Amino acid sequence: MCPGLAYWMYLDIVPLPMVTRLLTFILCAIALRASEPGKLSFNHDVRPILSKNCFACHGPDASSRQGNLRLDTRAGATGAEGGHAGIVPGDSAKSRIVMRITHPSAPMPPAGAGDRLSAAEIEIIKRWIDEGANYDRHWAFEPPVRPDPPKVRQTDWPKNEIDYFVLARLEAEGLTPSPEADRYALARRLYLDLVGLPPTPEQARAFAEDGSPNAYERTVDTLLNSPRYGERWATVWLDLARYADSKGYEADRLRTMWPYRDWVIRALNENMPFDRFTTLQLAGDLLPVPTRDQLIATGFHRNTMTNDEGGTDDEEFRDAAVKDRVATTGQVWMGLTWGCAQCHSHKFDPISHKEFYELYAFFNQTEDADKVHDRPTLKLDKKTTTLIMRELPADKRRATRIHLRGNFLDPGDPVEAAVPDEFHPFPADAPQNRLGLAKWLVDKNNPLTARVTVNRFWARLFGAGLVETEEDFGNQGASPSHPELLDWLATEFMRLDWDMKGIQKKIVMSATYRQSSNASTAQVERDPYNRLVARGPRVRLDAEMVRDQMLAASGLLSEKMYGPPVMPLQPDGVWQVVYSSDRWETSKGEDRYRRALYTLWRRTSPYPSATTFDAPSAEVCTMRRIRTNTPLQALVTLNDPVALEAARHLAARALDGPDSDVPDRIRRAFQLALVRPPAEEEVARLAALYEEARRKLEADPEAARDLLNVDRIVYATDRATTLIPDSREQPVEWRYRVEEPPENWFHPRFKDSSWKKGQSMFGHIKPKKKREKKPGEEREEEEDDSGYAKPEASTLWVSEKIWLRRQFTVDGPGFEGFRVAARFRGSFEVWINGVPAITSGDAESGPVDLKISAAAERTIRPGKNLIAVASTRTIEGDGDQFIDVSLTALRPPDYERSRADDAERAAWVTVAHVLLNLDETLAKR
Repeated sequence: MCPGLAYWMYLDIVPLPMVTRLLTFILCAIALRASEPGKLSFNHDVRPILSKNCFACHGPDASSRQGNLRLDTRAGATGAEGGHAGIVPGDSAKSRIVMRITHPSAPMPPAGAGDRLSAAEIEIIKRWIDEGANYDRHWAFEPPVRPDPPKVRQTDWPKNEIDYFVLARLEAEGLTPSPEADRYALARRLYLDLVGLPPTPEQARAFAEDGSPNAYERTVDTLLNSPRYGERWATVWLDLARYADSKGYEADRLRTMWPYRDWVIRALNENMPFDRFTTLQLAGDLLPVPTRDQLIATGFHRNTMTNDEGGTDDEEFRDAAVKDRVATTGQVWMGLTWGCAQCHSHKFDPISHKEFYELYAFFNQTEDADKVHDRPTLKLDKKTTTLIMRELPADKRRATRIHLRGNFLDPGDPVEAAVPDEFHPFPADAPQNRLGLAKWLVDKNNPLTARVTVNRFWARLFGAGLVETEEDFGNQGASPSHPELLDWLATEFMRLDWDMKGIQKKIVMSATYRQSSNASTAQVERDPYNRLVARGPRVRLDAEMVRDQMLAASGLLSEKMYGPPVMPLQPDGVWQVVYSSDRWETSKGEDRYRRALYTLWRRTSPYPSATTFDAPSAEVCTMRRIRTNTPLQALVTLNDPVALEAARHLAARALDGPDSDVPDRIRRAFQLALVRPPAEEEVARLAALYEEARRKLEADPEAARDLLNVDRIVYATDRATTLIPDSREQPVEWRYRVEEPPENWFHPRFKDSSWKKGQSMFGHIKPKKKREKKPGEEREEEEDDSGYAKPEASTLWVSEKIWLRRQFTVDGPGFEGFRVAARFRGSFEVWINGVPAITSGDAESGPVDLKISAAAERTIRPGKNLIAVASTRTIEGDGDQFIDVSLTALRPPDYERSRADDAERAAWVTVAHVLLNLDETLAKR
């Protein structure tokens, strides 16, 4: 019996036979309607299906639209704007789109264009049409409206507004939040998140034992005010800024960008409001009287790659840089892929081809022009000149045209600077330049900037954003896991006047952030990626933290801030870059142990251990690092010299402590590496490891010696010695000949007393032709294609070939790592003691720095040895030709003297190495 029928029968108002069927029909219909679920949400249920499967061919891009059918707007889908009608609102059976997606033999999407819609997706489309086919504007394009925190049942859990949104979702899903993490875990989490470094055992212990009500907040405030805060969060921003210390492309020459990096650190430490932070980077040069720091800030968009190699088209690469600036601006501030519209209208989002070039026009008026001199630049002192932005004077402004199919050589209609129609209007009082664009981006009517920024903060603190696709808030991006929370955070950020530290403090003060990361089997099965935030974050550390934490635990980490980039130890051979004489010279002293943020970053050969842990190359803006899990990462932490040296010093810290017994030393080393005190079973396992390692090392004194002297082994540059310098260091006398010598001329016993004597470098350098400067022309500085200025020849060489010989002395046994460096134009071969050592191969010019062959190295003995070089002209006519050779080697390591306790001390290095490689050490919990 339908609900309510018994009530009518009880009242007996009318005879039952007359109304039974009528009541049964009406009341059952009412009951069924009441039990039906609510109407579908276009943004939540329907748009993802259409965006994934339909918009590429039936979306905003008119030039590639198929079948004259548009589905991203209601007017297009119903044929109201002139195309075919794919939808009949209220009648799915008559809608062409339904017929096409359910066609038995040729369903849409067509083969090769995507997967066929599932039965559930088809039913959603049908139901949506039957409900009226209502469209809603994409959620991210609507300005955020501040919601009230929802009601929750567990009222004693929330600590601030964030928790109400999270808890309401958990309660709706039938879940409960995790308990608060223990104090040691919270201390480590806070320190890693806010300053990028772990706390010392003393700091962690003080936090854990502080029972005062404001202990947690006091620690948060201390960390937010630490100078290390700017270093940690600058690392995040520099990914967006595609910061590097080189220009990119094949030659990838070095340039001075580090003053911009230092500006970012200082701005973050000073808690510069995000709207000001934005304006200075996009348009600091356009302020009325820009200061030095405001000009340095414009380095944000001078981080674009430049290609000044000979034979390249400067305008082609200037255009590429401008397009990169448009794409980067769209992603960093609005989370949209503006760059997709440079060749055609965006296929998914409402950004037309024309609108891309209207945005392009904002950035098309800067002075930089992909030239060797890198102007405009700012001279900071006698040694430092950095790249900045400057606007062209009024009489030199460029006309901006649409680039048909994205080709700068195929200009279309002219355009003026403007913003896309889909979004809020350009500020009426703002200039139509980069300064105005910056104001438009941080206008509180902008629906995206605040959302994108708080989502970025959330992602760095929780491992994933509320919108997982940080780089794409458009139609192809992921929906927010907690949309009301995202809008609350965005409006709160603007209410706080763009206070970055303020909004970060709000997040870390929440009960949501403080949850334990320990996950039950049921939690993992229900929510494997923790999108509902029913537990704390547990993610692997970023590349920089992996390195910095090892150095911090070992006591090696330098606190030095700012300044030119440094070169910590890296494997040989990484910098074999074409057209460059640059060499990786391992820094000395504390510069070896500075935070990873300060490591010199060359785009074509970035620091290898960092890239293994997913650090980007900086060739393009990186909105989020996708974490990988590869065997190479384990190999780095096991074998990288930084890890080995850190283990050596961590072991020394454990041994140097006040405690002398094994368990107490284990506890100290454990806390230095992991912060928390170890459990007794962990102490027992490490003690067993120590005893086993000690026994093995007693049987292998050489292995113990290597572990205890790892820093003396790995820093090869400290052992480098020059056996034969090149002419830049000092002229060196060689025996030489330009006539064909006897066959055995390169053997040590060959008598060369009749050969001529000459000083390096040997060659003929053709003088530059000076060209008169035309009226009004800017004279540009010239640079040789091979990456260095034309050298001075000491000994004239104009023949087709030249043969060189010289003795060198090796002072004792144990020398290794013999290398030949050569600056040359032509080709050459080198022999040592009569054995082939290296050859220039196919290269006809350059500097090269190569390890000699193993066969040649085996011939080198203490005392006198001989190097022989044969060089041949390969350049026709009277062009430059030269050869300049040097020879270097590594002295034997200067080991510590052996001691009776070597095996014991080396065993502690083994224990420390294991601690630094634990999963828990490499993860944030």
